[in-house]
Amino acid sequence: MNLMLRRDFLLGLAATGGALLVSGCSTAPVIMATERATPVSSVSPAEARVALNAMRRENGLAELTHNAMLQAVAEEQAGIMARTTKVAHTAEKDQPFIERLRRAGFWGGAGENLAGGPPNLATVIDGWMKSPAHHKVMINPDYVQFGISVKRGPATTFNTYGTYWALIMGVRSPGMTA
Repeated sequence: MNLMLRRDFLLGLAATGGALLVSGCSTAPVIMATERATPVSSVSPAEARVALNAMRRENGLAELTHNAMLQAVAEEQAGIMARTTKVAHTAEKDQPFIERLRRAGFWGGAGENLAGGPPNLATVIDGWMKSPAHHKVMINPDYVQFGISVKRGPATTFNTYGTYWALIMGVRSPGMTA
């Protein structure tokens, strides 16, 4: 089965003083100012659903539902980034996004937005919406499910991001029960 994934959108957000650096694979970096805020250590699927669906309604799109398989992939990716202190789409060596999806039991098309640095849900959504490459994931009308996670990295000299976000959005595949 050869499923097309929309992989032309990647995000790395880096906290630099009072600004965030947003970069996508094929776009020039965008600097945006952000207010200082206490970084969060978790986000509930219910809280994320409210915020993501507000954005979807503003764009005339169907609302998202939470998906446990996509949640597992987001949790894994955010955890790996927090542990390694790197924002990267490859979870571990030789395990790309498609393999993480399949290992979790998700067989539909999906997109992944990542970020490092945004202190809270509102800031990370705003950053993704301002990045042309990541905006495509956020407003893709085919994506109707999501999983999202934020993890805090270790307090070290080399942990420049602090918070590590992973948002996975996907289609509803035929025969899916979750």
